[in-house]
Amino acid sequence: MAFENGRWFDGERFTLDKFYVVDGRMTRNKPEHVGATFDLQGRYVLPGLIDAHNHNFQNGPFAAFSNQRTLKAGVYHSVQMCSRPDQTMAFAGFLQNPGNVEVLFTDACFSGSDGHPLGIALASSVQMGEEISVEEVQQTYDPVDTVEELDALWPALLERTPRLIKVILINSERRAFELQDQSTFGYRGLDPAVAREIVRRAHHAGARVAAHVDSAADFALAVDIGADIIAHLPGYRIAENMTAEDYRISDAALKAAADRKTIVITTAGAARHATQRRPERAEALKAMQIENLTRLIAAGVPLAMGSDEVMGSVVDEIVYVDALGVMPREQLLQLSTAGTARAMFPDRIMGKFVEGAEATFNVYSVNPLEDLNALRSIYFGVQSGTVLASR
Repeated sequence: MAFENGRWFDGERFTLDKFYVVDGRMTRNKPEHVGATFDLQGRYVLPGLIDAHNHNFQNGPFAAFSNQRTLKAGVYHSVQMCSRPDQTMAFAGFLQNPGNVEVLFTDACFSGSDGHPLGIALASSVQMGEEISVEEVQQTYDPVDTVEELDALWPALLERTPRLIKVILINSERRAFELQDQSTFGYRGLDPAVAREIVRRAHHAGARVAAHVDSAADFALAVDIGADIIAHLPGYRIAENMTAEDYRISDAALKAAADRKTIVITTAGAARHATQRRPERAEALKAMQIENLTRLIAAGVPLAMGSDEVMGSVVDEIVYVDALGVMPREQLLQLSTAGTARAMFPDRIMGKFVEGAEATFNVYSVNPLEDLNALRSIYFGVQSGTVLASR
């Protein structure tokens, strides 16, 4: 296929160019036979979007609900941040074909037996009028409280040939106190010693580790134990009995993350939910997000765009971060495409228009650099060389 008269994003601006797609790859070299030619008529072309953090494909019914909605947002790759193969194997293969979102699932999601996501699942079941037990919820993640319990679980995990493992840290600096507080049941995280051992073993097995963090102390701990990815920017909520200052990343942790090239997934827009419940904290939370992001960018810590928004998409996150004013819009689009692709799929050539790159991109009628809401209306998309339905 030939794509003519398009304005292609080069990391800084949209420039007139022409590309061919051959066997699902980008090239400027004209093939002997061109089966179809698309005149883009000056429209704007951006690499396909990637959601580095979501949970909207972790069970079959919700994956079916999310698939077309996600594609319509121009998002062709999604990382599901708390999944297990035995929970996804029945439908995961279906997703790995053009016309469906390509999903990277975690191969394990470790938390305490009394930890997140247990509390959210139990609360959701009550809201829906369903009965669900603690034991049933614990089948959806990997509960572990001691290194001895980890010993028992680890052989089965290695049989999954893990690529990505998640560990959950929540207010680790207050762990002793929260273990005595029944209101935090289901919302706690791992014992730091267990989390450290998981990271050590995961790296020995060749897997990367993503760490859920809440507080700045969790961020520092995640960097210290060697997590490859930090799944949240601290400050998407302010917990009870804590202040905005508890989410300010320390200078030492910032430097360590920069030195180790620890990837930080933004998920800043998740703050919308917290501020709806506690609007009086909105300004302090937003100010802390701006400070943390500004300092992470200045330090050279690699970022990735992820929404953690099951009813939305990474487009919502891009628009939210843009409103924070922490980076120029061209840098934001570069981060949302090439930067996130490099962070989450480092062994692939994607997220940019270079020779041999995967041919996954969106065509827009309006320049996203001038109006980011253009991302909400795709003229048509191409996924791995397959043209998807146009609008």
